[in-house]
Amino acid sequence: MTLATGAMGSALALWTACGAVALPLLIVSLAVCTVAFERCGFWWRWWRQGRKPWQDARHQLAGCDDPQQRQVILERQQRLMAWGEPVLQAALILAPLLGLVGTTAGLMGVLRRLGPQLLLPPGNPLTGYADVLLPTLIGLQLALLATALLLLNQGLSQWQLERLQSNGENG
Repeated sequence: MTLATGAMGSALALWTACGAVALPLLIVSLAVCTVAFERCGFWWRWWRQGRKPWQDARHQLAGCDDPQQRQVILERQQRLMAWGEPVLQAALILAPLLGLVGTTAGLMGVLRRLGPQLLLPPGNPLTGYADVLLPTLIGLQLALLATALLLLNQGLSQWQLERLQSNGENG
């Protein structure tokens, strides 16, 4: 039950330590990473590539005299900026819970191996038993990453929407 050496061995040991929640944790981590890369691309295009998305939104707002139409434009920009946030919010809840389920299942397996006396079998060192905590660690790390991405995206969105609104009113 000890972690194997090497990258492939570590991945296999990690997969084994996570047990039944390995696949759901992998799916949640892929979803969080997908949203992270997409949001990086969105904000890169927003600021760097000639500022075209920013300029387009600003010109649409500046050329609009109807307050309802301005609100529609701002709401559309807000939806574009908030893409992926529901996935991050779901990861905030699911990742730690999946980790706890994996750790609980792992602890049940360890207790089963220890037997009714809860004694280590002769010649079986204690190393490796801590691996049952890996699913919780992974779940908490995923939740931390999802929280950071969610708060960063929400902050950037609010900042840019306020700038668009003030520039649209002045422009």
